[in-house]
Amino acid sequence: MEVKALCEREADGWSVEVPEFKNLQLSAKRLDKVVAMVKEAAKNYGATDNCEVVIKVIASMPGLICDMESAQEKMKQAAKLQEEASQEIRDVVKQMREQGLTMRDIAVLLGVTPQRVAQLAPCS
Repeated sequence: MEVKALCEREADGWSVEVPEFKNLQLSAKRLDKVVAMVKEAAKNYGATDNCEVVIKVIASMPGLICDMESAQEKMKQAAKLQEEASQEIRDVVKQMREQGLTMRDIAVLLGVTPQRVAQLAPCS
């Protein structure tokens, strides 16, 4: 059973509405307390096993949520670009090694330590 906890920021904490439980109204100081509170309330609404109840916390903070989602998307893109860049640099190191460059020469060209070049070089 999935239960939505609609949370809205208030001056001293969070106002929580649970539509599945006849629009039950709760309040919490912190969001991390909401799941336990809603699971406890679920007992009064016929949930016999708390493991069956999945609480989905939905926070309403219009400007901040959009900013957070945008930042998270950029972090995903950055991680993907980082992985692509890492693969490309490993390929470059491999090509340099195949052309006979030493680890030290490659390190100078890349601006890293010879130890880092050794990490980037494919195992032979």
